[in-house]
Amino acid sequence: MNDAAARLASRVAAWLAVFSVATTLILGALLPSLLLLSSVAADAATERELVLLTVASATAMILVIGRLRRYRYLLRALALGSRSIEPFEMADLGREPGRLSRRWVLPHVFAQVSFMTWARPKTIALPTATSVAMLSGVFVAAASLLLYVVVRALFLRATELAPPEVMHEVVEAAERSGRARWRILRRLRTAVLTPVALVAVGTALIASAHVRRADEVAREATARTVSRAALELGPGVVESAGLTDAVAELDAFAFSVSLSDDPLPYRVEQGDDGSTVVTTPLDAGSAVLRFRDTTVPVLSRTSVLVALVTVLLAGALGGALGRAHTLDLQHATEGIRLLGTEAVIRGGRLPVRPPRFEVVLELEDAIERLAERFRVFARAQERAILAREAATRTRGLFFASVSHDLKSPLNAILGFAELVRLEPLTPGQQESLDVIAKRGRELLALIETILDAARVEAGQLALVVERIKVTDLFGDAFAKARDLVSDRPAEIVGEMGEGLTELPIDRVRMARALATLVAFAVKSARSGTVYVRASRDGDEHALVEVEVPAGGGRRTAVHLAKLLSEAGKPGGGEHRGLSLGLSLARSIVELHDGTLRVTSRPTGNPAFSLRLPLRA
Repeated sequence: MNDAAARLASRVAAWLAVFSVATTLILGALLPSLLLLSSVAADAATERELVLLTVASATAMILVIGRLRRYRYLLRALALGSRSIEPFEMADLGREPGRLSRRWVLPHVFAQVSFMTWARPKTIALPTATSVAMLSGVFVAAASLLLYVVVRALFLRATELAPPEVMHEVVEAAERSGRARWRILRRLRTAVLTPVALVAVGTALIASAHVRRADEVAREATARTVSRAALELGPGVVESAGLTDAVAELDAFAFSVSLSDDPLPYRVEQGDDGSTVVTTPLDAGSAVLRFRDTTVPVLSRTSVLVALVTVLLAGALGGALGRAHTLDLQHATEGIRLLGTEAVIRGGRLPVRPPRFEVVLELEDAIERLAERFRVFARAQERAILAREAATRTRGLFFASVSHDLKSPLNAILGFAELVRLEPLTPGQQESLDVIAKRGRELLALIETILDAARVEAGQLALVVERIKVTDLFGDAFAKARDLVSDRPAEIVGEMGEGLTELPIDRVRMARALATLVAFAVKSARSGTVYVRASRDGDEHALVEVEVPAGGGRRTAVHLAKLLSEAGKPGGGEHRGLSLGLSLARSIVELHDGTLRVTSRPTGNPAFSLRLPLRA
């Protein structure tokens, strides 16, 4: 069992936990210093962020584990090396890293939205909370990119275990639908645009946070100065002269002023609504100024414009890189397709266009090395084919020569055996002479079969076609069949349908082919009757069927079809001459533009079916 697939779910879950913990710790450590939060705001923001991120991490873990359970059977099949895998399952598994990364990001994004809305600490102003949430979102998005790379590497190790033919179907389907090119463009654009966008937004947030912090300090200093300079009762007849105007001006700048007769010590406090309260002692009583921390927005128009232009430029650059990479990959893919073409196998080189990416250059170098191996293999295969053809020709010549040399003395033996019959013989001598004649004719039939098989193999078997009566064909075939199986007592019965009297055939070759089929059926029958039926098959064809007794189940249609096929080999119990004759019979029938196949009869027995044209 392969661990890359068997332990994929547990490894993905472990990496999710690592990224969740690391992101939480980094945010807790860096956010206060990057955004220059006050001690009160930093403590409140860190505490609330830790709670929200913990809940988001737990939620993401549940979503991801639930998603991975869908692939438990597929991953088990990959781990065990099974080949019963559907292409659509592998295609769906290949898209899973992006889905898992999104399932990790979405709860964290929801946590940041919650931080600047209903979960915002009361001591933090809305602009500050928005800055904290947005910068946290930037860190989460950056972490999700690294998480996607790690998770995709884990999934690729499992995908490599899939059968090559399955992945070939996946790639072909993606190319036909156009998704492959679109994915490359999208991923390269995302790979360039996303980091640039995150850096641009994060930089703008940090810059705005520094400006906002400076504005906060300035407004606090302004509040202290105004309290002492503008709200103190002045000398003169009307001590409060100008005080009303000062309060109105302060209100215009978002400073809310309240005067108290009680002497209060100087202090700066954070209000529940996120505002700052500065209490300043006066000569007579004290002044309390309430104001917002800052009037600086979370992002200024200038920073937004700069970030937008940067993102657009990054998107354009990513698109250009994606198109260039797609063209390089298309060229490399075309080179792979050309590996099996005759031009490359014969020694031609693949069309070369300098790639723009080093990884594609390495791929094309590997393709060229593979093409060279194809050439070496093709040359070796050509030599093997030529050697086999030469061996086949030599074997045919050898068989023809040996068979011809054997046929001449065998004909002499049979001839003299017939001459001896003319002499008065004892019953024992007559029986011995019958054995010599029968075995001699059987051997002669085998030699003729070998000669014709050699001629067929060499493409030199010529037919002499003439119209022959079906009865004459049956008579010749049955006589030859009895010569081949002279020791079997089975009876051969021929049946002819109406309307079929003659066939355009080579009488000698077709009778020998039919005799081979009948002899095979007689050997299978061992005893009993072998039926040979001839009938019309439509207006243009005749059908000759040789029923083969099943022989206790040993002879089945599948068994006979295997013997008829070119790859069929005679078994250990088969008569080798008859097995060779079956192959020759099929060749002779095909030379007559007919077909020879195995069918099943209503009796349950298989049958050889010869379908021959009625016109030459």
